[in-house]
Amino acid sequence: MPTDLFPDTPPTTKKQLFDRVYDVIQRGWMTMPPGVARYNGTGGPGNFLEDLFGLTAGNLDAADSVGWELKTYSPQTNLITLFHKEASPRRIMRYMVSQHGWKDSQGRLSFRHTIRGKSDRFRVEVSEGAVTVRPTQGNGSVPYWSTEELLNIAASKLRRLLLVRYEKQAGKVRFVRADCFEDLQITELMYEIGRGTICIDFDCREQTPGSAGLRNHGTKFRIAPEDVCRVYLKKSRFVASSI
Repeated sequence: MPTDLFPDTPPTTKKQLFDRVYDVIQRGWMTMPPGVARYNGTGGPGNFLEDLFGLTAGNLDAADSVGWELKTYSPQTNLITLFHKEASPRRIMRYMVSQHGWKDSQGRLSFRHTIRGKSDRFRVEVSEGAVTVRPTQGNGSVPYWSTEELLNIAASKLRRLLLVRYEKQAGKVRFVRADCFEDLQITELMYEIGRGTICIDFDCREQTPGSAGLRNHGTKFRIAPEDVCRVYLKKSRFVASSI
């Protein structure tokens, strides 16, 4: 890959990071190198941007660069993933699939369900000690997360967020705007989970019909790009003409 496009080292200061943000936005349309598998699919532009910044963080439970978490979205993006976190207790997803799942086109029980505070089947309850998903009818085991574990992952990964908007066409991409969010408000985060602004997204199924094994794509906490500002105290926006 050309060295003038991809730096050898990641930024080590906030100034270096934002200098690279400035440079990337000013470049306009760029052709993503062909034949690179990680540039394919919906996550391709985000991976490309990481490479433009010289990052190798990936899906870690820590911020990507000098204390800033990097996320991308397009005009077609409905929700962005804030973080992944599996629920307790152990094997709860096996229970959710068997008790609340439905058969997909291949006969596998599948539990793919997004809950925005409340759905037609479940409701989210936020207490001082836990976030719990309960069925609207009936009893049984329920998935939950301790407030402490959710706050820990949010504090380590999302205290500062750099949200970059891109546009893509025919193998080309341009990054048109960067929103910078600082001072994550933990109280507001929990409030928005309960309110449904931050949704809980389950995506798990049987490996084969009737099997004990599961294919779990991870439980995600997700939010619409335009609602990210609700959980941060300090916000600023940069576009090509002003960054």
